[in-house]
Amino acid sequence: MVAVPLFLVAILQLTASHEVTYKSLTFGKDASSYVLMSPDMSPLQEELTICSWIKRMSNHQKNAQYWLSYVASANYEEIIISDTALYYLFRDGTSYTHPSLTTGWHHICCTWSYSSRTKRVYYDGVQIGSESTPSGRKLNIPGSLMLGQLHQGYGGGTIQSCCYFGGEMFQTNFFSTELSSSQIKEMYSQGRCSNYTQNFSDVTFLSWEEILQKDRHGSVTDKDLEECSTDHTHPTEEEETTEGPVNSTSWRFLRGEHFYNKEISTDMISKMTGRLDLLIEFYNHTVDDALIKHLEKHHTDKAPGNSIEEVEDRESEEMTDSLELFLTDNWEFLTDRMFYMKIVTEDLISGMTERLDLLAEFSGHLCDDSIINHLEKHHA
Repeated sequence: MVAVPLFLVAILQLTASHEVTYKSLTFGKDASSYVLMSPDMSPLQEELTICSWIKRMSNHQKNAQYWLSYVASANYEEIIISDTALYYLFRDGTSYTHPSLTTGWHHICCTWSYSSRTKRVYYDGVQIGSESTPSGRKLNIPGSLMLGQLHQGYGGGTIQSCCYFGGEMFQTNFFSTELSSSQIKEMYSQGRCSNYTQNFSDVTFLSWEEILQKDRHGSVTDKDLEECSTDHTHPTEEEETTEGPVNSTSWRFLRGEHFYNKEISTDMISKMTGRLDLLIEFYNHTVDDALIKHLEKHHTDKAPGNSIEEVEDRESEEMTDSLELFLTDNWEFLTDRMFYMKIVTEDLISGMTERLDLLAEFSGHLCDDSIINHLEKHHA
């Protein structure tokens, strides 16, 4: 057996640790789906940054839905973070500007340091809140760390069934330093498919790749983010030079929220056609996170009858966030690999328009697996 030099082993291990895993975790819409860990949090006692890409998929109530909770033996609310960027540290919430709630991916970062005595929260690369922390206060250890639920019992107990996450999570990373606003802005600007977080490998306390290896409870599943696949983010020379519609044989977008298990109707088709008409106005632009966010902000219909509400009753333990609810008609279809990180061209739009014309022939039918399989088989 040939011995492998130690320096080569070290290089291989370093390379493996830097590989980006394009898998997300989806949590069941219940209080029993979570990932529970008990890491030694001592490297985070004096400064920390927690960042994650979050997709809200459940509106089971108006309360904030929590994707992270860290309970120390001395404090049941040492760190908790919601999908609407509500950030509690040391049992104290952070004053912030409540973001408008839209479907799709959003980037949330929370920072703090003992030296600055300031906790900050960022949403899609922008600081939306900050607050001072008590003098001499450090992060308590030991503790239990849970993703997907709000728990208040050290070791994983006392899960608050009202506040389960029920969404999708990607690239959740813990850093043993307080990242700057410019670093967090760049992390968001680079997009969720980038490997920007590798720049902080020397201060990464807990990486997304490590989290994916942890035990899961209940209905927690991983899935490949096809918009981040290598053939998408690093196209081959042949793909770069090929003319015509991209992914012209794909009907995968029908499994998105706009269509799947919904009745095919004239209204459904016309709404999508209207979105394509808006999209072509961004001719030669790349369909990236920045463009999707712009479209969601400026070209999304608000749900009638829903206004911003701000309620927080600590005595009843209801941590309610201000939400601005939107209709499910949104721009999430742009995250499909048919569009994501593609250049907006007439061919791209016409390819989708042709599919909509074919789909309209099934008006009145439910857009289920049988319809999608038929289209894939006979109209590829």
